Amino acid sequence: MIHKYTGAMPTTDSTIDPYDRLLRVKTEGKTPDFYTLLRLDLFEDDINFIRSHGEKARKQLHAKFGEIDPAQWRDVFNHVEDAIATLSDPDKKNEYDKTLKHEQNGATLKTANSNGGGSNGHGAAHAGDRIDCRKCSTPNPPSRRFCSACGDALYVACPQCGGMNTVHERFCGECGVNLQASANAQREALESKFDEAETLLKDGRHDRACETLRQLTKAQHEGEMEFAKRAAKLITQITLEKEQLLAKAPEVEAEARQLRDGKHAEKAVSVIREIPKALWHESLRELYDEVSEIKKQIKRLAQEIKLAIQERRTSRLLPKVEKLLELKPHDISAQRLAEKLRKSQDQADRLKREKLVEKAKEYIKQFRYERAYQVLTEVPESVRTENFTKFFDQVSELAFLSADLRRSRYADPTLVGMASRLVKLMPKDKHAIDRLHKITQKWEQSKKNPATADRTWNEMPKKTPLGVPVDLYPRFRKFNATAVADNEHFENFSSGFIVATGLALQGLGLSRVETNLIPNTSGGVFGLLGGGKKAAASDLAWGLDLSNSGLKAILLRKEVKGDKTNQTTVVHIEQMVKVDYKRPLSRADDADRRGLIQDVVDQFFSIVGKDALQDKRGKTSVCLSLPATEVLGRFLTLPPVEDKKIPKTVQYEVRHQIPFPIEELSWDYHVWDDKLTSEELNLESEAKRHCVVVATRLSKLQERLAFLRGLGITPHLVQTDQLAIYNFFDFDLFSDPSYREQMEETEQALGILDVGSDASHLVICGANSIWFRSLEVGGENFTRILVRQMSLTFSKAEELKKKPDTADEIFKLYDVLDPVLKNISKESSYSVNTYSGLDRERLAEVKLIGGGSYMHGLLTFLQHGKFLDV
Repeated sequence: MIHKYTGAMPTTDSTIDPYDRLLRVKTEGKTPDFYTLLRLDLFEDDINFIRSHGEKARKQLHAKFGEIDPAQWRDVFNHVEDAIATLSDPDKKNEYDKTLKHEQNGATLKTANSNGGGSNGHGAAHAGDRIDCRKCSTPNPPSRRFCSACGDALYVACPQCGGMNTVHERFCGECGVNLQASANAQREALESKFDEAETLLKDGRHDRACETLRQLTKAQHEGEMEFAKRAAKLITQITLEKEQLLAKAPEVEAEARQLRDGKHAEKAVSVIREIPKALWHESLRELYDEVSEIKKQIKRLAQEIKLAIQERRTSRLLPKVEKLLELKPHDISAQRLAEKLRKSQDQADRLKREKLVEKAKEYIKQFRYERAYQVLTEVPESVRTENFTKFFDQVSELAFLSADLRRSRYADPTLVGMASRLVKLMPKDKHAIDRLHKITQKWEQSKKNPATADRTWNEMPKKTPLGVPVDLYPRFRKFNATAVADNEHFENFSSGFIVATGLALQGLGLSRVETNLIPNTSGGVFGLLGGGKKAAASDLAWGLDLSNSGLKAILLRKEVKGDKTNQTTVVHIEQMVKVDYKRPLSRADDADRRGLIQDVVDQFFSIVGKDALQDKRGKTSVCLSLPATEVLGRFLTLPPVEDKKIPKTVQYEVRHQIPFPIEELSWDYHVWDDKLTSEELNLESEAKRHCVVVATRLSKLQERLAFLRGLGITPHLVQTDQLAIYNFFDFDLFSDPSYREQMEETEQALGILDVGSDASHLVICGANSIWFRSLEVGGENFTRILVRQMSLTFSKAEELKKKPDTADEIFKLYDVLDPVLKNISKESSYSVNTYSGLDRERLAEVKLIGGGSYMHGLLTFLQHGKFLDV
């Protein structure tokens, strides 16, 4: 706050001659001219000499700063600066000299004007050479500036020109202006500056207020000295006030945060406003915005509640009152209103619960379990008693079983178990009995003729959370499976052997992609160009898929029929072996992993014989998978270059796109497009080739192969899971001319979601392209959440996951599995969307494969996004 001071100017320093004290220049009551001020001869012409004397005067002034009143010192300083500026400039000096000569010629008249009664002839207040004091009427000699009796001023400065006039003169003897009117106008103008500073200070704009007041400290003559002193004093006060407020701001912020945390937002707003807004730092501004918004919400809710009470609309008022109490829990009136509304609401909710329970029972009598479930979900949580919860669980079980039968795509033993559970719970439900009979019949028929039987139970939904149709890939199409017709793995787990089959197809020389990560022992530049040696095709090939869960092995035999002009190739499945680890590799350390792998390999050899993998005169190939989690994949677009330049072009891209030194990798590549013509090889051509590169850490691969060789497994080729999957589908599905033609004409691609034990992988295959991405969720995630949430052993959780129809309460089992199901659906959707953002073929559908694809409910969730409609 600015405090205005309007008293008379103190007289302590009034008798001091500032020019004499500071510069040793005698003035005898007169303002010295510029030459006298700088101790120069009158009309001195040497500019350098003038500047030298001006610099001496400056140093004298600075040396004696503080010896007299600051305002008087500033007047002298300004006078010296004006003298230097004028006499150093030839043009200004010439004008000044003319004026000075004119004043010297009229000095007598001017002296008479100043000491007499004024040239205007009005208001002469003294007789002869005496000046009568306006206050006490004491006569004083003209040489005095203040009355000898009372100290009152005898002269006043003209507000316009600064010339001195006696207190009795009405008009200035220098410029003729009305002294009183001019003084009043000057006072009003200067006072307005104080008012402006006052306004700025109220807004917290301390710096702007000081800037405004500093304009007043530059007094030009004695009449402005009073305001200059006032302004200087206020600047000091304002600066101090700003420093105090800035020092106080952290304490205010801490107090406001404490009030906010204590749900006193309105008080927090008031506390923050103690600091002017212009001085808020960022965190204080953010805090104010936060508590201010809460205050607005409180005000809005209070108004809405008041209006609702006035209009007697209280049936749905409780949520607003509870929201108000959440923001302002100390509001006594809101607490009382909430208590009153809760009692009323509780009565209404109890009545609602009874009505909904009766309605649900009616639906159950009609065997409309899902509708009964939907009705019971509307019962408020606050009135759900123990008896209601028990009844709700029973209805939830019936609804889940009914929905599962209605949405499951294929008939299998688990679905038979689900239908049996429903019939057991509701033996009078004829529709459930009929569905059990049909599902059982369809499953039995598929067991008798697995190659031709149709296990489809329900239609596939057209819309899915992935945006494209999702379905299982239930059976092999282009293989002769006579030898394994009664093999339980082929009957119940054929989808889990797709990677192993893709590996064996490459061993037979029937694969589209022939990349091989067997380390190249040739060394030199050929070793750097990537890829192991191409495995020679044979008539027998083992595909060994050694994954996180165990070993899946398949033996394929190639048979060529017909003569050279009309040959056909038939692939026979000779053997299928599946051996699981005692526990997943992900739950074991390095030493245990080696022991678990050795046990599985020993069991495998005990089934197929020790010599099963031996090379029978070049007739048997051994093909090993490399888990997708150990593979780096890159999808390149190569410029139009000649075929012989492709290896070095790919090598260049590998060096720049894979974050490991190329010497530390075992890598290979596959180029999809056909050879380019000479015209297409033109540098200006837009023809490009698409290429996939796969790589793995060489040291890890060599260590893996050395370990397996010690167990009796010496592979001829090492292929990645993703490319093995592509090779399988290229042979089993894309080889159908009509299917491939449709893919190429419509530029469509097929997605394959391989659900493994420790991870899943989305592989998107086109007629001449591939793209893949790993998902960090697999079948083991379902097991882990069952162990954690239901306090089960790992083996018991695995068993329950495979046979959910044996659970005590099936719907609760799937409530536990729901987060993992949502995660795999979310990750799959993200991968599909990522692919859709690329300039590639349009994804037409997704096929579900892998061991994890057999988990009951996974396909249903990916197709519908939920089990029950609520």
